Amino acid sequence: ASVSKTEGRGFEPLRPCHLRRGTSFWFVLPTGPGITRGEGCGRLSHLRAESSLMAKFNPITYMQGVRQEVAKITWPTWKEVWITTLMVLFMVALASIFFLLVDQTLSHLVRMVLGMGN
Repeated sequence: ASVSKTEGRGFEPLRPCHLRRGTSFWFVLPTGPGITRGEGCGRLSHLRAESSLMAKFNPITYMQGVRQEVAKITWPTWKEVWITTLMVLFMVALASIFFLLVDQTLSHLVRMVLGMGN
């Protein structure tokens, strides 16, 4: 009797170099120098190529990329920060009053049901 997990491909794992057709997604293929489509199936050459890319890490290039991304950020003004802070504090106060009232109401109802009420 076949099991759905083993039918079709058997126990062979789907490696990153295989495309999975007939589904709503495609696996992301490793790219970079020395990596071509379909290369490395059954061998680990794509992992070796990725590790050689990691060895070429340049901190100066990385920091330049970080500075470029930070420049894209839209920072809030002090007025926006104060307004949102006050709104958060107001909503916290409103929620605490609501939960205080709910707690007192439930406490009163439980006392009445158990016959401990005044």
